[in-house]
Amino acid sequence: MSDGVTEVSWAAVCARRLQRHGLAAPLAGASPADVVAMMCGAHAQILSAAELSIGLRLAAGTRADVRNALWGERSLVKTFGPRGTVHLLPAAELPMWTGALSALPPAANGLAKDVRLTPEQIDAVVASIAAALHDAELTIDELGDAVVADTGGWAGDLVTPAFQEMWPRWRQALTTAAHRGAVCFGPNRGPNVTYTSPRRWLPGFRPADGPGALADILRRYLHAYGPATSSNAWSSRAVPPGCAQATPLRRRPFPTESGCCRTSMRTWCAVSRVSCSTPATPPHARWPAGRPATTRSC
Repeated sequence: MSDGVTEVSWAAVCARRLQRHGLAAPLAGASPADVVAMMCGAHAQILSAAELSIGLRLAAGTRADVRNALWGERSLVKTFGPRGTVHLLPAAELPMWTGALSALPPAANGLAKDVRLTPEQIDAVVASIAAALHDAELTIDELGDAVVADTGGWAGDLVTPAFQEMWPRWRQALTTAAHRGAVCFGPNRGPNVTYTSPRRWLPGFRPADGPGALADILRRYLHAYGPATSSNAWSSRAVPPGCAQATPLRRRPFPTESGCCRTSMRTWCAVSRVSCSTPATPPHARWPAGRPATTRSC
């Protein structure tokens, strides 16, 4: 301990993660939004899978509770999150997520140059989406009609390959629009997905400061999934690339040949600040003897 580093077995790491995630035992008193916050977002490309992943962590809850949190009380929001894929995020944390995701440099675009949107066209499409959804819930076709009418025919050119068909050019900017806080999902209209403005869910909503938001996401990731290296966070994309440079956390855990994990106490202490209920000592020290033995999947 003199070097500020302690050794934690991988069984203890797994047990800690299961406990934090409400998989060793449901999270007592937690709401669907609390669960999603703890998970750093619930993947919702298939919404029923998100309902299941959240429900597994609730002491008493059904898919109806998740749906009510999303479409009724609006404590959850469905949007394009990490990796550009559909996620459920806590509505109260949407400023943090949009601030962080919009602060990152754009991802590499593999499309041909004459197919890609220019930076100016992206800005125009995002502004058009925001205006069209200011007080509306539109299907993808309705939104596309509004964007093309506002920006010009180039936005509607069917040039973007997607799922054995071609999408209009403007859709390349849909994820960017979500990351900038201009769009999120609305409730389905029959079989059709709709899109709307996050400001209809969170009056006064605006993305948070980028560097601060990136640091907050990394701390939350370490709280839920740590100990972890920055490369762990990046490879899972729960924390986007660039977070490590934006955070004051510098000393990170690393694996050892003994099958254990050596982790800096400074990292544990930084993680503990996410929740006032988490002490500044490694969580494994608080578990009853034998607890890690319950982590059979490790």
